[in-house]
Amino acid sequence: MKIILKTLKYLAYSILGLVAFLLLYLLSAVILSRIEVNAKEVSTEEETIWVLSNGAHTDIIMPVKNDLFDWQNIVSQQDTRGKGQSPYIALGWGCRKFYLETPTWADLKFTTAFQAVTGQGGTLMHATFYEEIPSSDMIATLSVSQAQYKKLAEHISQTFVLEEGKALLVPTDAVYGDTDAFYEAKGHYQLFFTCNSWTNKMLKNSGIRACVWTPFAFDILRQYKEKN
Repeated sequence: MKIILKTLKYLAYSILGLVAFLLLYLLSAVILSRIEVNAKEVSTEEETIWVLSNGAHTDIIMPVKNDLFDWQNIVSQQDTRGKGQSPYIALGWGCRKFYLETPTWADLKFTTAFQAVTGQGGTLMHATFYEEIPSSDMIATLSVSQAQYKKLAEHISQTFVLEEGKALLVPTDAVYGDTDAFYEAKGHYQLFFTCNSWTNKMLKNSGIRACVWTPFAFDILRQYKEKN
């Protein structure tokens, strides 16, 4: 009987500890996502970028090529099934297993989720090419300076694993369509550094308005929607 009571007590403390941790995690996200950084930065010589969300994940959209940066030096649309020549590229970073083995939430496995939150899994860069900027309520338009734009492109490019200056393509049938491709990436996905934390970090480190920290897509989009 004592063993059963001790076991139940241990389970109760474990559950309470987990609940407390999750509440602290969510509270931290609420607070830190509302503290802006680079809020007073004034953009001159404006360039335009976009942040696109699907509700759970965010991508940064930029021109494939302009006078400041040419993504064709690193990735190629010839790596996609469609092999087109689109003018825009959306770039995102994330958990390798999520990208390749979880096309829908119904496909999510416990092992995938566990590796993602604990930082045990590898990561990929995902490039999607667009003929035009998507028309969506889940997109924000940002005006940035040329210096900020160059920093952003350089920071994103440094996330790729490069070989002789080129991104390493991941051959897979798990692409989402005819206009996207996956590439090897640096870093580890985990509970405190998600795909959206990466997006926020790229913007923040480039001197673009962002927040202190967030793991969530809606917090990133909110901070730009509220200002526009």
